[in-house]
Order: sequence, then structure tokens, then C-alpha cells
Amino acid sequence: MSQPTQTATSTPPGGAADLPLAETAYNRIRGDIVSCRLAPGQKVTERGLVTSLGMSMASVRNAMTRLDQEGLLITQPRKGSVVAPLTLHSVGKLFDFWALLAPEIARTGIPALTDGQLDRVTEVGSRLDAEVVPGNDQATRDNLVAAIDAALQIFTVIAEASDNPYLLASHHRINGELSRVWRLVIESEFAELGGRVSALTDVVRFVERRDAQSAVDFLGPHIEASRRRVLDALARWPSVSMSEIRVGAQLPA
Repeated sequence: MSQPTQTATSTPPGGAADLPLAETAYNRIRGDIVSCRLAPGQKVTERGLVTSLGMSMASVRNAMTRLDQEGLLITQPRKGSVVAPLTLHSVGKLFDFWALLAPEIARTGIPALTDGQLDRVTEVGSRLDAEVVPGNDQATRDNLVAAIDAALQIFTVIAEASDNPYLLASHHRINGELSRVWRLVIESEFAELGGRVSALTDVVRFVERRDAQSAVDFLGPHIEASRRRVLDALARWPSVSMSEIRVGAQLPA
């Protein structure tokens, strides 16, 4: 997989100017990990990211430290950093935790939504339909990715409404992991199912009614069904037999 696209921007290390640049570096590297442009298990170096991003060593180092703390990068002394690998075991544990976290976000956040936040949920919810574009797999894939991103954004708004910084931090911590797992599933399903997709329209149904309990009741079986779907799809990747899920492997015909 390639490093992030190079830009012309270059800032000397150190100084106050590095503060916003560190945030920019973090967002760009995190985006490349979440989108799997930086693949699970791929080695990354500070020097390589400095070159590809055109940013200072201090900015990149700060970003990598944050991503290591979030679990998206794994850094070992004298061995460098790799993008956190994905295994069937780790993906299963991810969904186990999401099954605990999502209902609690719904239970505490939905009743506290402001009118503005509810409007935001409704606006983002309009992007949940993953329309199939006949004869255009890439467009269908893009629609799926947009729908998944919309679903995760909705939970971010609800978590913010909960006014619980621990819930919000926990959601942020696994948000990227959920996103990159679903992106891998999209690739797998396109390879095997020829682009057939299902719409993700149920996510906001109870939120719009401010019905927290129904949302909680809905999320348990919904997440368990998603867990089974994800593990079934990823188990068919040939690389899983080597314990790690790697981007770019093709399913057998």
C-alpha cells in the first residue's frame, strides 16, 4: 500500500506553528489508516510519513503518538511502528465492546439531544441509503462507504449529547476500527456477492422519535447480526489463515 499523498507544505519542526500542523498530520494519517490506504499490518516510519506528507518531524511524531494511544498504530522500541493488524479474534472483541457501548450511548444520549443535534442526526440519516448503481461497482462502493460513515457520525452526535466524556472518548477510540473493518467487508462482499448491498436505514428510526429504550432494544440484535456478517465475510479472506487480515488479498473464485 502507498504512503499518503505528498503535499507541497513543509514546516520546520518546533514552535507554536506545529500545534495545528500536528492536528492536520493526525487527521491525515488516521484517515489513511481508517480507509485502509495504510493497510493493517503495514510498517510505517516517521521519516517516510514526513516525506509523503511534507510536514515536520515534530508534527508527525505527535500524530503517531496519538494514534498509538488510540490503538490504530502499534509502536515497539527499536522495531518501529505498524498499522494495527486485524484478526478475527480482535474484530470479534471489537464488536463485543460495541455491543456494550452503543446501547449506553443511545440510552443516555438520545433523551439529551438538542433540537440542533436532532436536526443533524436527521440530515446525516438522509445519507444512510447505500444506493446500488447498476454497472458501476465503484459508485456503489462509494455509496456504501458514505452510508457507513453516516451511521458512525450519528453515534458521534448522540455520544456528544450524552455529555459523558468517557462515552465520547470510548466511541472515538473504536470509531476508526469499526470504519476500517466495514471497508474491508465492502471489498469482500463486492468480490463474492457482485455488489449486492443492503440499506442501512434503521439506524435513525428511533432517534428521530427520541425513543431511547426502543433504540437500545434494537441495537443488541442489530449489532450481533452485524458481528456475524462481518466475521463470516472476513473469514473467507485467504490471509485469515495466517491469523492477520490484510488488504489486497482476493477471495477464491
